[in-house]
Amino acid sequence: MEKLSAHVDFHESSGLFHASLTQAMGTRLDAIIVDADKNKSVRCWEQIRNEIFRLSKSFSKFDKESELYRVNQLANRAPIAVSDTLWSALVDCKKYHQWTVGYFDISQRNYDHVVLNTENHTVYFTEKSLQLDLGAYAKGYALERIRPILLSEDCRCALINFGNSSVLAVGAHPHGDTWPIGINDPYHPQQLLGSVSLKDSTLSTSGNTPNHTNHILNPFTGKPTDARKIVSVKANNAIDAEALSTTLMILPDHLMASTLAHFAVDEYFIFDL
Repeated sequence: MEKLSAHVDFHESSGLFHASLTQAMGTRLDAIIVDADKNKSVRCWEQIRNEIFRLSKSFSKFDKESELYRVNQLANRAPIAVSDTLWSALVDCKKYHQWTVGYFDISQRNYDHVVLNTENHTVYFTEKSLQLDLGAYAKGYALERIRPILLSEDCRCALINFGNSSVLAVGAHPHGDTWPIGINDPYHPQQLLGSVSLKDSTLSTSGNTPNHTNHILNPFTGKPTDARKIVSVKANNAIDAEALSTTLMILPDHLMASTLAHFAVDEYFIFDL
């Protein structure tokens, strides 16, 4: 667990607790909790940190000790039983695959080749070279696990930020009606593309940046998109927001309306860079 620890700070005058992890699901996680009771914030943070560690051990594609790594190695040989956590994620991803007419695809090739047996919760790959990657899902899932932790401890003013790409806002900024979240232009870091106001809501942003390109694949072509654009989605559910922001990077225009009809989205933005 210690390897996930990074920084913890508490400002008594404002009741602001800030903690961060430098390697949380492949990115940085920052948590801001505003509450006069420091012990309450610390309890919340410890639970959040433990949950991130637990989910990493289920969802990481690269950690040889993770459950997903094991599935990727063995599910092309025989059905593999999985935990309830991974099972719920894979079923969720099947739903998003259907909603997006196949454009959301954690196999990045053809999720129809992933056979999910609902009776015994096993996973089997009918295509031998298939590999699953939950990179477009895991942070949203984690935020939806963090939300009840905060509420169970009665932390009603908090902001959880996963690498500026996935954000959960609980309540509002202590000096405002919302949490204002800026969307930066990755090619001109000092410039904002826009700003979104969050209150008990989430925001997910996907796109190509100068240092992170060719990571969103079109499953129908097998090629990554090189489009210079950023997509941001505001929604109550962080998983919906994350799945849709990735999908809209590659979804053809003529499928936009039918796909969006499946999602409860507050608003979305597509910025051409």
